[in-house]
Amino acid sequence: MPQISDTPSDSVRERRVADSLIPAILLAFTGGGIDAFVFLNHGHVFAAAMTGNAVFLGIAVLAHDRHEVILHTLPFIAFVTGIWVSKFLAGHLRYHAITIGLLCEILVLFAASWLPSSFPEVFFVMIIAFAASYQVSSLRTVDTFAYNSTFITGNLRTAIDGLYDTLNPVTRRQGFHQCRDLSFVILSFALGAFAGAILAPRLLNHTLWILDLPLLAVLVTILYTRPEKRAGPSGPAHS
Repeated sequence: MPQISDTPSDSVRERRVADSLIPAILLAFTGGGIDAFVFLNHGHVFAAAMTGNAVFLGIAVLAHDRHEVILHTLPFIAFVTGIWVSKFLAGHLRYHAITIGLLCEILVLFAASWLPSSFPEVFFVMIIAFAASYQVSSLRTVDTFAYNSTFITGNLRTAIDGLYDTLNPVTRRQGFHQCRDLSFVILSFALGAFAGAILAPRLLNHTLWILDLPLLAVLVTILYTRPEKRAGPSGPAHS
């Protein structure tokens, strides 16, 4: 079992691991899969892409469709609440907010996977939106670049910015890494959405079992990645 120590250096290690490329790719896969699954199986509502919900909400208001207005408004409330809770965890847990928050998201999605098909769709979406909001608010950096694991608009802009910077000899190296990292995240999101669309009609709510696996992999990576050895005052460390 991993030993978790409550030290500032351990917190920095957790953040460094969580912000690396592989976790970002895994998180994006789950982000794409969750919205595809929820959209197809639970009332054509998004659990994480609030931009899409805002568009549908505007259409519902113009159509005077009260049911659709409620269906697209309540996920906003759950999403905002989830962001608030994640900030609370970050401010009060000192060192392990990332690990604990990610574990909570995994458990919430796993619990939701057992809910029956008769469970009200609007409350189901609220549960998933609450869980997904953790990724948006707490895990938003890949390497040194800002990204989002639940939608790709900003990621696409950042990737193209990086591609443009590769044409400048001064910024070529950083631009290449930026374009590469964000392109992998975008591709993973698309693959996750594809997987969610395939699994949703077949596994129903148990689709969340599959979408939980990348999150579990990120959690295991954070817990089992050992701290980097640092050079001491007399020179490099030797094994």
